[in-house]
Amino acid sequence: MGFIYGPLGAYLPALFPTQLRYTGASFAFNLGGILGGALAPIVATWLIGMQGVALVGLYMAAAALISLAGLWWTSRS
Repeated sequence: MGFIYGPLGAYLPALFPTQLRYTGASFAFNLGGILGGALAPIVATWLIGMQGVALVGLYMAAAALISLAGLWWTSRS
């Protein structure tokens, strides 16, 4: 976790001008957490309602494959 959150404290405020630095960093961090943390459960709940639990397993497997592809792609460069 330190590898992620350590640099984040310096990176996010540097994206915004001085007048907006704390507000911008807080807004970006919280909005990213909400969108990133809420999307998977919302989609999973919708999939359960549409087709059942088996489709959620496929959704999670697809998300894992996309993550692995992203890791592979970034390790090449």
